[in-house]
Amino acid sequence: MKIATYNVWNETKGIGNRFEQILEEIRNVNADLIALQEITPQFYQDFLSNMSEYPYSEFGKYTNENEGLAILSKYSFANCMFLHTDKNYKNSCALNVLININNIRVSVTNVHLPWDSIKVKEEQIVAIDKFSHEQSALADYFIVLGDFNCGVNSSVHRFMIGEQTIYGNEAKPYWYEVSSVYAAVNGQELLPTLDCINNPRWKGKESTYAPENFDRIYVMDIRNGYRFDRVELFGTEINPVNNLCASDHYGVMADIEFLKK
Repeated sequence: MKIATYNVWNETKGIGNRFEQILEEIRNVNADLIALQEITPQFYQDFLSNMSEYPYSEFGKYTNENEGLAILSKYSFANCMFLHTDKNYKNSCALNVLININNIRVSVTNVHLPWDSIKVKEEQIVAIDKFSHEQSALADYFIVLGDFNCGVNSSVHRFMIGEQTIYGNEAKPYWYEVSSVYAAVNGQELLPTLDCINNPRWKGKESTYAPENFDRIYVMDIRNGYRFDRVELFGTEINPVNNLCASDHYGVMADIEFLKK
């Protein structure tokens, strides 16, 4: 299964060109399922929901913003849940779908943690992990992906991979982060997805951000096992017409093989 995540950047600058740029990036990566962040209702209704490559889609709009989360899929959804509307899960910015691939049940949760509060980020990641573990009877495999608005040195990442607790909670089973694992196994450098130095979308913006790996794909450590055949960034191409990338983030794509017997 080829799975991807992409923060498309809800920003009006260059929007006339960016619609087509974003759609081209989505088409080119050709994922079986792609999780998208910062999606406006208009962009979802006018463009994404009409993409013939993806017969199935789901959108959840935040209550206090004109944007939300979307998932496009080549596989039908057995169930969908927008955690943002449920206080039991801290009204987390997360959208979950359950899909069935050749009798393998997969839970996929699209996440966009808030940028401006580590406290809220920690509360939401604990709630999202709790939600995933509560689905143990509903799926064989579990994937959490999206824009986590924090790097691999953060408490959020360390919590997910089982290296620290948050408020006395632990992720158990914990999660593998596919870009980190793939880079380590293949002797490669972990590349940033929010690159304010090399991505021209950041040109002219005053920023104290160092390049960071904010956009990630986690798979739960469970008995059935996975294999990562390929992990790559996309959305890094600079359009010769406007000399810009499609978004201020790069996307992440992973080919994941489910090893269920």
